[in-house]
Amino acid sequence: MSNQTWLTITQAVVALGLVLAAIGGYGAYIFGKRIEREKDARRAYTGEIRSPIKVVVSSKDHVWPQLELGNSGTVFAYTGPQGSPLFKFAEDANLTIVREDGRVKVSLDIRDKRGALVAELVKNEWRVNPHNAFDRNYSTDALEVRDASGDVVLQVKALPDRVQLQARLYDPSGRGIGFGKVVGPDGRPGGGIVLSPSGHPLDLKIAPMFKYPSDTHLGQLVDSPR
Repeated sequence: MSNQTWLTITQAVVALGLVLAAIGGYGAYIFGKRIEREKDARRAYTGEIRSPIKVVVSSKDHVWPQLELGNSGTVFAYTGPQGSPLFKFAEDANLTIVREDGRVKVSLDIRDKRGALVAELVKNEWRVNPHNAFDRNYSTDALEVRDASGDVVLQVKALPDRVQLQARLYDPSGRGIGFGKVVGPDGRPGGGIVLSPSGHPLDLKIAPMFKYPSDTHLGQLVDSPR
């Protein structure tokens, strides 16, 4: 075999090595990012929900904090005193909506049938109890929590002019309380509040907003591509 042939073979091997090194480097970058993303998903059980655009909410200009039951179109405009409950149908739920720093902010406690805290919102800052939740997923402007049974019990999304909220919770007596998107007797969807006596199942199912498990689908919505 001539020297020219060996030179050609050597050059081809070097070129192949460069290609493989480039592929290996790109793969290490991509999979490294995925591993970091999965680590973030596993360890983050606190955060803050923020709308992408800031809208000044002002009583002076008659721009009031608004709460929508999911995406049902049923919207409550809150004109009461700052920090006072929007609804007072669930003792210890602490559902309040305020205007602060030009944003709509919601506070709410989610408890299970035993009275144990599953998740809490405090002026859009959230905390999930990892020992009492099956999973949770989130993005900059939204949060969703699934309880130990796998059901969605909290779903909140911040929009510029309002907060969309759906929730399933229990009061200290074990009575179930749910509010969000429901189907009326005529088969048409809308927003509503559902109650159930202590010991009875709560007839409200909240459709997931995010993909699961969150470890591999952090921040991915159900209708978003992989």
